[in-house]
Amino acid sequence: MSNTLLRVCPSDLKMPFEVKKHSSACLELVNRTDRWVAFKVKTTNPRKYSVRPASGVVQPRGSCGITITMQAPKEVPPDYQCKDKFLVQSVAAAEGTTHKGIVPGMQSAR
Repeated sequence: MSNTLLRVCPSDLKMPFEVKKHSSACLELVNRTDRWVAFKVKTTNPRKYSVRPASGVVQPRGSCGITITMQAPKEVPPDYQCKDKFLVQSVAAAEGTTHKGIVPGMQSAR
């Protein structure tokens, strides 16, 4: 893991599951480098979760708070087991890069 640009804290996301209530959890992205780092957060279930900010730029040795909100479930599904996942993509960016300058390139990269 020594070559990772961002540290994600916590690495395992947990939030309460309550019927008819939104639940939120916070993440912190910590830039471990002396470079600017652009990021984008993706999920396997985008209709169920809202991520704010979903993308952005973290300055050298800086950090960024992320709030993930789960939409209010209408009921508890039988045999409920959450298998949803989140992915934080990151790439080194040029000094002074802004959110608008980097995110379109990350979205089109495959």
